[in-house]
Amino acid sequence: MKKKFLIVCFFFLFLNIGFLLYAQSSAAALDEFARAFDLFKRGEFNAAGASFGALSRAWSKDALAADSCFMAAQAYFNAGDYPTSYRFCEEFIRSYPAHPNIPDMECQRGRILFKMGRFKEASSAFSAFLEKYPDNPLYLTALFWKAESFYQLGDIAQALPLFKEIKEEWPDSDKATLAAWRLTVMGLEAREAMYLRLAAFEMGKNSSKEIEDMQQEPYREQRYLRHYFFLKSLRARSDIVEPAPSQNTRLNALLDAKKRALDLLVSLIDAYLKGTTP
Repeated sequence: MKKKFLIVCFFFLFLNIGFLLYAQSSAAALDEFARAFDLFKRGEFNAAGASFGALSRAWSKDALAADSCFMAAQAYFNAGDYPTSYRFCEEFIRSYPAHPNIPDMECQRGRILFKMGRFKEASSAFSAFLEKYPDNPLYLTALFWKAESFYQLGDIAQALPLFKEIKEEWPDSDKATLAAWRLTVMGLEAREAMYLRLAAFEMGKNSSKEIEDMQQEPYREQRYLRHYFFLKSLRARSDIVEPAPSQNTRLNALLDAKKRALDLLVSLIDAYLKGTTP
């Protein structure tokens, strides 16, 4: 009987020791979490992220492990270390699927992907969030960043109606202001692109005209040369058939005038050719 009593006492002592150890571990975890959170509030995000990450690994069985993992993702995101933030984000979603902060982290996953320049994956993450949590307070935020992801991809056809929807359906929200600004920027970019196309078209026309003018110049020179040689042949022919002075005086005067006109035309053509010769 005494032996049984000792066994029962030992069992309760073991439970009490276990309970005390668990209480001590939780108190230590709370202290570490508080220190990490102080770093976060002071804006020391890299140090806070490292502390939260170490806490989530060291106290993986503790109730604060999930919150530490969540805060590590947030801290590294604020620090601009997006790959590390993404790693903790994925770890949180995978390890704590029933946690109440899962919707926040799924939205944050899209933001991290956007910051990493993975815009196609970001748009898919935001689409999944919008479909899964239509009544979540972060719905409008996810919708805006989905539109912004399409804009960064150059997919204006999908971005434009989303920005318009935000502006029209939530006119008093801060995202409506951002959407209106983005629509203005898109309008300016569209006009600029139109002006650039017009300038390129005009430049192409001018270039074609210059080429055409350059081609016409040799054609004109060739035409003048043909006229020149033709006139020279006429002058030579007129020299051959020119009648003797004893013949008709009127005919002589006509031929002499013709010769002088031909000489004048030939001299003009000579002057032109000398002026155009390089």
